[in-house]
Amino acid sequence: IDDDAYELSEPLVARLVVAVSNEANVALVVGSSMPVRDVEWWAPSRRTRVFANRGANGIDGVVSTAFGVAAGSRAVALVGDLTMLHDVSALVDGLGAAGGTCVLVVVDNQGGGIFSFLSQGTSLDNDRFELLFGTPRRHELDAVAKAFGHDATIVTSVAELRSAIDKGLASEGIHVVVARVPSRGENVEIHERWNAQ
Repeated sequence: IDDDAYELSEPLVARLVVAVSNEANVALVVGSSMPVRDVEWWAPSRRTRVFANRGANGIDGVVSTAFGVAAGSRAVALVGDLTMLHDVSALVDGLGAAGGTCVLVVVDNQGGGIFSFLSQGTSLDNDRFELLFGTPRRHELDAVAKAFGHDATIVTSVAELRSAIDKGLASEGIHVVVARVPSRGENVEIHERWNAQ
């Protein structure tokens, strides 16, 4: 699949994050739900240390894990918007006294993307689905990161994403990169097209 032939999407974000992690030889932290699946399905083989949480609520604590991995070192992390918000308090202390560099790439699809792939995505009317499963949050994620004193940027293309990750890895601290991607419904269609190809 030719990445340049497509607009920024969840699978492309995963591919690029893994590629940069490999090239820069930095640890990779992958969030639960769609990020870990997109890394497994669409990204190149991982050649660096890879970390992922799993538990009763798999999205809780992932940002803290990323900062722990990056403390005194460097890491790149791939999480969803709900994952970031579920662990937003990690931004309070960030990397702490250990310092280091963490590029936190946040896929912003306005909610819980995995549920659009499951039966409830087609068996409920849209309003009910959004209330119970999509659970969109209208926070400006870059503003949230900046409120805690961290660098943050929004990207909408593959080139912007690559540039933002490279820039973040080149300097100390936490760098939040919010990747605006197509809707959750469009993401299902993208996966179906890619699977067919």
